[in-house]
Amino acid sequence: MITFDRVSKRYEEGYDALREISVCIDRDELVFLTGHSGAGKSTM
Repeated sequence: MITFDRVSKRYEEGYDALREISVCIDRDELVFLTGHSGAGKSTM
């Protein structure tokens, strides 16, 4: 299991890549992240 609990990432420029993201991914789940460029997918 992978759990993120209220994870945030802010760059020095003041840009929030992630803001209090919480997610729980079970062992057998397959998860896809989609979104616009700069939405924080790679940061996750």
